[in-house]
Amino acid sequence: MAKKHKKTPEEKAAVAKQKKQQRRARRKKETRDNLAKKEILQDDRFFFIAGYTSGGAPYGVTWEEMGLKPWEDLEENN
Repeated sequence: MAKKHKKTPEEKAAVAKQKKQQRRARRKKETRDNLAKKEILQDDRFFFIAGYTSGGAPYGVTWEEMGLKPWEDLEENN
């Protein structure tokens, strides 16, 4: 019968770190999936908010890039 290898503190720390990274990646994916399911995100600056930087700043397509004024209807512009 083979002896079971006892993990060293370093191995335990590495496993814990890996599990933490996996949980973080899973939460990030769930958040991204939930945002995709919701309505298109907009604000006074962005026509479409594609996402947020790690610092929380939004990024995406601005109203100006779309050739629209904030909250202008697409149908009115045609």
